[in-house]
Amino acid sequence: MLPGRPRQYVTFALMLGMFLAALEATAVAAAVPTAVGELGGVGRYSWAFSAYLLASTVTVPLYGKLSDLYGRRPIYQAAVALFLIGSALCGLAASFPQLILFRAVQGLGAGGVSPIAATVIGDIYPLEERGRMQGVFSGTWALASLAGPLLGGIITDALSWRWIFYVNIPFGIASAWLLARYLREETVRRAHRLDVAGAVMLTAAISLLLVGLTEGAAVWSLTDPRTLALVGAGAVGLALFVRHERRSPEPMLPVDLFRSRLIAVANAGNALLGALLFSLTAYVPLFAQGVRGGTAVDAGSVLTPVLIGWPISSTIAGRLLLRVGYRPMAIGGSVVVLGGCTMLAMVDAGASNAWIGSAMFSIGLGMGFVALPYFVAVQSAVPWERRGVATSSTLFCRTIGGALAVAALGVLLQVRLEQAGVAGRVDALLEPTLRAGLPAPALAATTAALAGGLQDIYIANAVLAAAALAVAWVFPPGSAQSHAHREPQPPPEA
Repeated sequence: MLPGRPRQYVTFALMLGMFLAALEATAVAAAVPTAVGELGGVGRYSWAFSAYLLASTVTVPLYGKLSDLYGRRPIYQAAVALFLIGSALCGLAASFPQLILFRAVQGLGAGGVSPIAATVIGDIYPLEERGRMQGVFSGTWALASLAGPLLGGIITDALSWRWIFYVNIPFGIASAWLLARYLREETVRRAHRLDVAGAVMLTAAISLLLVGLTEGAAVWSLTDPRTLALVGAGAVGLALFVRHERRSPEPMLPVDLFRSRLIAVANAGNALLGALLFSLTAYVPLFAQGVRGGTAVDAGSVLTPVLIGWPISSTIAGRLLLRVGYRPMAIGGSVVVLGGCTMLAMVDAGASNAWIGSAMFSIGLGMGFVALPYFVAVQSAVPWERRGVATSSTLFCRTIGGALAVAALGVLLQVRLEQAGVAGRVDALLEPTLRAGLPAPALAATTAALAGGLQDIYIANAVLAAAALAVAWVFPPGSAQSHAHREPQPPPEA
């Protein structure tokens, strides 16, 4: 293990990197409504999130494999560099399609930052400390994810939505430099072959699904042959990817990991957790700004109760994990999440701030208890040489759940707006000058339609939360120690 002071510096560097990647995934929740008002494109609203999530999702397993082969440090530095390049380009975007493209570049880098950071923590801390440290990191990840909309709103109102992307750059450079300076590791070189075909197949399959869902709702229709063809091709592509991974000598995402009931259940829970988290961060701020007529700060601050609840429960969970075990903590947290989502599903245009805040706090509190056991369970169940790809599998499932949920729920919203005949006017709700210029009847009709569409999304979130509780219920019983891998692990050296 690393000695005390270098380990502290490495831990700080990794927390900084994870904070930035998670922050950027959600800071646009407050900025995109303003960007849409400036650049146009509400029909492709979800792509500002989905492009980032798609790119980060499909690269997560590849980064995990590369870090197992070449070491954590060089792969982490390459990921941070790509992330910062994408950030700079996003700030320079001159149109909404450009912003979507550059968000994808950001995501290509972000796909390596969070999983490698979490993997290194598993490398440099023993099981007895791992639960506590992963609890701290889970809290950091949650804090960044949920502070993103609030900070994004403040920056957007005070400066410009473009500065949300520029502020990443100095902190990302600091994270990469600290890791280069203080992390020393030894990797065992062996003959290998990267699963390039698997990476291409996964990227193509997920892209087809997202394009079919998003464009089918915004441009064609859900029953249009083009929509059905894209979604069908994406489903077939995923099936072919799984078949390929089973036969590949060095798969990007080893299918045999999921033969373990513990890993399979934990990653199913991670997928649902990601679906809830990213859909909430995408569509709750839209309620505050589009329905309530709030500012970008209002759009971000509506998530503040989640920001408060998650770090609190995550810190408690890290201290109790070894004593309580994975399953009871996951079940208890899922019950609390379901309660919060049920409250949110009752929200309409007249809901009080106290009701919305209570719902969001409950969701955050429950998520902190759910996320940690799933993460530590997977990471501790495999030997060192598979920890990178195993850790990546958890974040892969979380981000794929988020990407697909944001896209699918965007379809639900778009259909509702088109049925009400107001899809072309929603952009005006997000820009104060345009909103003020809408005639009163048009403003009322558009606001009501948006509120109804968002309530449909919140009901869908409650269904997802119920599914998450069912998954937690079938988690294998036993203590954290009983599920831990027992083989000796070759740690990084000073």
